[in-house]
Amino acid sequence: MKNIIFALLMLTVFTSCTKSQDINIKDWSVVRYYYSRGPLPPPYHYSFEITVNNGGSSMLNYYLGYDNNTPLVYNFTVSTDDLKLLEEKIGNSNLASGKVESMPENEHPIGGPLNKVKLIITDPNPDLDQPPKVFESPYFPKEEFKKNLQELYEFIEKLVPGDVWLDVGGKKTEYETNYKK
Repeated sequence: MKNIIFALLMLTVFTSCTKSQDINIKDWSVVRYYYSRGPLPPPYHYSFEITVNNGGSSMLNYYLGYDNNTPLVYNFTVSTDDLKLLEEKIGNSNLASGKVESMPENEHPIGGPLNKVKLIITDPNPDLDQPPKVFESPYFPKEEFKKNLQELYEFIEKLVPGDVWLDVGGKKTEYETNYKK
């Protein structure tokens, strides 16, 4: 009898532990996409970060040059349909699997742009006191992960409204023209 009770107790503990480790990308909270143009002369360098929250509220922080610590900040809203497509792209990228690997250091390209994405997933169950799970793509993913990650990156960039990109382009051109004159 003791063995049966012990077995049932162990089975209960085991199933509750494995359940707490389940990852559901539908529970994502935030997606952050980072892009850096790479090593260029200061007036031509730029970087940006796009943050998309699962409710649709989103933001673009755009940095001009290397020494400009004040970003251009744009707020925008992503539609429900686009959020569903984003979720699909995240799933296709295998990011939440934690299995997206980086290529060996000796194969990293020299120079050029850098981009990566960070996915934050919170457990919706308030009874489980767990920190959010964070998954981040490497700057230089192995070949088998590149295509789907690149599609995710491009999709996130397209979520930013065209008029925002036009405004950024104008300010970028102005910055390049007036740099240290």
